[in-house]
Order: sequence, then C-alpha cells, then structure tokens
Amino acid sequence: MAKTADAGKTKAPLSRRILRAKYLYLMMLPAAVWYVCFHILPLYGIVAAFQDFKLTKGFFGSEWVGLENFRVLFASDFFWNALRNTLLISTLKLAIGFPMPILLALAITNVQNKIFRRVTQTISYLPHFMSWVIVFAMSELLFDEYIGAVGGILRSIGIGYTANVSAQTDTIIPFLLISSMWKTVGRSSIVYLAALSGVDPELYEAAKIDGAGRARMCFAITLPTIAPICAIVLILAVGHILGEDFEQIYMFQRNNPALIEKTQVFETYVFRQITSIVSKDSLPTALGLFQSVVGAILILITNSISKKLGYGGLY
Repeated sequence: MAKTADAGKTKAPLSRRILRAKYLYLMMLPAAVWYVCFHILPLYGIVAAFQDFKLTKGFFGSEWVGLENFRVLFASDFFWNALRNTLLISTLKLAIGFPMPILLALAITNVQNKIFRRVTQTISYLPHFMSWVIVFAMSELLFDEYIGAVGGILRSIGIGYTANVSAQTDTIIPFLLISSMWKTVGRSSIVYLAALSGVDPELYEAAKIDGAGRARMCFAITLPTIAPICAIVLILAVGHILGEDFEQIYMFQRNNPALIEKTQVFETYVFRQITSIVSKDSLPTALGLFQSVVGAILILITNSISKKLGYGGLY
C-alpha cells in the first residue's frame, strides 16, 4: 500500500506537464521572447564598459582598458552632480509618492456610491495615458504668468512670479514631484485596489461587532492585509532609485543651463553624452552598469529587510 501511495505521488514527466499547460506557456511566450531579446541578449554589450569602444571596430576590435572608464566617470564633477540630483529627486518621489496610491486606493474603496467611485477611478487613471510632452504643454499653459489659469490665481492671492514656474530653478524640484504624482498616482493605485478587493469582508463585520471604527479597522485589518503587496512595490521602487524619468526631466529642462545643472540625472546625463560631439561610447555603458549593480544591491538589501520584518519579499 505504501508503495502504491508513493507511486501515486510521482510527478508526471516534464513533457506531459508542459503539454497539459500548453496554453499558459503560449500566453507566456511573447513576454519570454521580449525579455530574451531586450534583456538577455544585450547583456553582452556590458563589455563596452571595459573597452575604449569604437562603433566602427565593434566589441571584438575595440581596445580593452579595464576599469579606466569607471575612473574617468567617478572623477567627473558631472557624474557627482547627476548622482546628487538623481538621489534627491528619486528619494523625494519615493518618500512622498509611495504612500499616495495607497491613500487613494483606501479612499476609493471607502466610497459608497458606485457611480461616483467608478468615475473617480477613471479620472485618476487618465493622466497615465498622457505623454510627458502633453503634460509639459499643459503645465506651460496653466502656469503662464499672463494667460495661465493657475498663474492668474497665484497672482490674485499675491503670489506672483516673473516666469513660468516650471522654468525657475527654485521651484523646478517641487514642480517635478507634483507633476509626477499627478500623472502616476492613479495607475499605481490599481495594484492596491486589487489587493483591497481580496480582504475578507467577515473581518470587517467581526471588527464592527467588537465596536471598532473605520480608523481602527484600517490599521488593524486593511493595512496589515495589503502590507506584503506594499513591501513588494517598495522593493521594486528602491531598485529603480537611480533610474529617473528621462522623458519628464528632459522635457522640463528646456535647454536652460541653470535647470540642466539643477535637474541633471543619470538618464539625461547618458543621453547628452551619447548625443554630444565628443561622446565616448564607453562612458554611458559604464554608467548603466553602475546603475544596474547599485540597483541590484539595493533590491537585495530591501528584500532581506522586508523578509526579516515578516512582510515577505520577491523571493
């Protein structure tokens, strides 16, 4: 009997299991092909970070220089300025922007009127589908000191300025944060809304019987239930802390030297390096490798802390 039970537990051959789940594998195939083409195969290009890479010579003909590109990179004032700006903008976006989708999801979930809830959800998602070019043009019109609606309101209450708020060095960072949150908070709240829909309603009913109010149920039931999802989103966000929004930053720099120095991040630094006349193709690759290594280390550290705190992790 024991042998019969053990034989019944034997796994089916791999080919049979794949055939049984063939439709799932077919659905996964496009994503796998995309990942291999754009993430696995290009990894060979990392060798350019250790070469004096010349496009005409290719990877096999370019001279090997070891860590020279990293030495040049770390000795550059432009690199440290970009690192400072990237950390500043990314950290502020993470600290201020990370809780906002959670709060929006909690607010939408607690709306009783279904029609109003759906309209609110739709309106909050819409900015995500606008490109940064459109957002930039809208901000230019809204904050124009003469014809802008927001500019007129600010002047009417005594807060005036002599140029567009998105073109001032002392207001550009807050402007980037606000425009980024406005564009992304609705889309980011979707994952939390999905997690909140999975909370057992019986928990709330039991809490109501015990006399718990909305705030108490939020901190005792809702937040602990979605904490693992929040932890995963936070881990991924920390891993991208050195990768800022290129489109947003580049659009709002406006080719203004003062703004470029104030908002130069790694993504725009790489773009300007590649498009400059005296470009060295190896430096952007070295910088990209630096970003990837630091991002991987941050993910490992954050994932380990999350698991130790009991919220789980990516693996």
